[in-house]
Amino acid sequence: MQSASIQTFMNQYGISMELMKENRAKSGRARQRLDVDRYRCQISRPGKAINVYVTVPPEEGAITPSDVLFMLILDASGCEMFKEYYARQDEFNEIFSGSDARLDGFDEFWLEYESRREQSLKLRTFLGKNLYEKLINRFGFNN
Repeated sequence: MQSASIQTFMNQYGISMELMKENRAKSGRARQRLDVDRYRCQISRPGKAINVYVTVPPEEGAITPSDVLFMLILDASGCEMFKEYYARQDEFNEIFSGSDARLDGFDEFWLEYESRREQSLKLRTFLGKNLYEKLINRFGFNN
């Protein structure tokens, strides 16, 4: 019933979403094809519109606007948890540079974090603080 609740929320606040499947997602650095489907999601309300992007494994099938909003709110929650570590990213880079302890993908993690954080901020700006918090509460998150 979560989907019905989110659809009610969207209707109540005049929010609509158009989902457009794009070509298979490519990894930022290697430019190799990943086994995920990428969607451009245009979220609109009167006088405003934004584009955000989500990726899902192909076996998930078609996604819904509720799925997209859930993924964006989940990303926002994750970004909130990591914000203190992100602020110390340069410190971590110094600690691990030239060391065998440096994990593969460390830089890719922060690039992905930045992308998700930007989308979270974009959604928050688009909705406004109060509506954004109402959406978070619909999913049972407290930011």
